[in-house]
Amino acid sequence: MYQLKVKVKELCETRRWSLNELSRRSGVTYNTIRRYAKQSMTKIDVDSVCRLKKTFNCSWDELLEMQGDSSIGSAAEQSGR
Repeated sequence: MYQLKVKVKELCETRRWSLNELSRRSGVTYNTIRRYAKQSMTKIDVDSVCRLKKTFNCSWDELLEMQGDSSIGSAAEQSGR
């Protein structure tokens, strides 16, 4: 299963922001930011992620990382999908 990692911790560290500071600047709730910082997600709130991208003034690649099991893609290729 593929998941998205929102690189909140890394981007906050480079700016020396706390998660509370990011919440204040972005308007995204602290609980949402904390959840993104702690774990990869299978579903994300598009509005929240767009707010984070704007607040960090970064690219999608800098903000998001796709993680997952590469065997899923291989199995689909082998079955002709």
